Parts: sequence; C-alpha cells; structure tokens
Amino acid sequence: MQRHFYICDDIDELKLVTAELESHGFTKPQIHLISKSKGTHHLDTFMPVKDEIFSSLLRGEYGLLIALLVIVGVAILSYLLAFTLFLMVWCAVSTIVLFFVVIMKPDSSLIINTRNNVNPELIKEEVESGKYVLLVELGSRQVRELKKVVVKHPDLKIAGNHEVFLG
Repeated sequence: MQRHFYICDDIDELKLVTAELESHGFTKPQIHLISKSKGTHHLDTFMPVKDEIFSSLLRGEYGLLIALLVIVGVAILSYLLAFTLFLMVWCAVSTIVLFFVVIMKPDSSLIINTRNNVNPELIKEEVESGKYVLLVELGSRQVRELKKVVVKHPDLKIAGNHEVFLG
C-alpha cells in the first residue's frame, strides 16, 4: 500500500482532483482531505510510525545489558538441566547469534518493510497555515492513474509518500 501526500491552498482545486480520482477508479475511503478545521490529530493517524521505544531499548547500552541477561539466563538454565560444558557453550553462542540476527537487525521488522519520505512536521505546519492536504491511499496498480490526474493540476505540491510492503 502506498500513501501519497499533496498540499494545496485551493479547496475547490482539491475537490476537482477528488472527483477526477473517483472517475479513474479510486474509492472514497482511499481519498482524504485534511484541513485546519478537521485538526492535525486526524493527520497523525496516517503518518508512518517509527518503533522508537523498541529501537532505543534494544539498541545502544540497554541492548547489551539485555543480551547479557539473556545469555546468563540460558547458561543457568543449561546448568540446571545438567548439560555438559560443551552444550552450555553452544547454547550461549546460539543465543548470541539469535539475539543479533533477530533483535539487533536494522530498522525494519522481519515481515514489513517501509519506504518513507514524508516529513510530518512540514505537513502539519502547512495545515496550520491554512493549506489543505490531499492524502491518497493506493495499491501499486493505481500509481499510473494517480499520476495521470496529478499532472493535470500544477497547483498540487508533492509533500511526500509512504510505502508499506511485505518483504
């Protein structure tokens, strides 16, 4: 799924764009007009979410502490289960490898990847200044139709897009 953000200061222009999008196969739930009167809280529901708490907890100084606690826990469990020293070492090593492969991997999760070039602060500033945001949610097959409509309206300023896809 993709979300394309456009900014315009003419509501009539945006209503015309909305009508054209609907005539090109877009449905009403895919098209959102956001204005100052609706409030920017509505805009927050469409912005990409970062896993800041998860990232900051498991990366950096706390990540090392969590890894050490898990390794010590696995070693104690191995000892209590009467594993040999060889098996205890392999349990600790495999725990370290799993921790770094699964938990300490780069920004995206195992299943969902995102591409994002949206600046939420800039969009909120534009809305607060009285401009309107047109948000269009679309599938990969609808990109061409969106471009056909947008190219006819030079007053639309591209504010960015956000793409979520299974990886």
